[in-house]
Amino acid sequence: MIVLLLLWNGLAWAQLGRNCTPCHSEQVDDVRGHKHGAAGVTCEVCHGASQKHRDALGAAAPDKVAGPDEVPALCGGCHTGQLKDYALSRHGKIVAAKSEQRAANCATCHGVHAARNVVAMKRQCDRCHASLPQACTRAGVAATAGRLVCASCHAPHTLARVK
Repeated sequence: MIVLLLLWNGLAWAQLGRNCTPCHSEQVDDVRGHKHGAAGVTCEVCHGASQKHRDALGAAAPDKVAGPDEVPALCGGCHTGQLKDYALSRHGKIVAAKSEQRAANCATCHGVHAARNVVAMKRQCDRCHASLPQACTRAGVAATAGRLVCASCHAPHTLARVK
């Protein structure tokens, strides 16, 4: 059984981006360096087969391109626990309501094709939350890698205060 799984993962890795690389090599390289690529998640999982897109050399849209309000459901198809947490968060409620107010979704924090590191995630938060509440700036707040990051005090997907 394990041999079959390893063989399947090897085949999936070899096939990753095969149809997409001629036009989207940077994105395919990013996915290959991501945990999703290592797990054999192919472009088709998120974008569909996109045969018309390929036949039209990009002149037709891919089958699926998730909009900001569709990203949580797309990611939540595999990450069910995180989706439940996110749905309870303020960001999740704003996105689910399709509000005109912008709010973070999975891709905002984690990136789309390449994973964001903690510093890049903090930079994303700062785009909307440039001024922090006093509680975030007081002395003694836990920091990660010598820097204050949101996850120092907030749960990753609910953003509920944990410290």
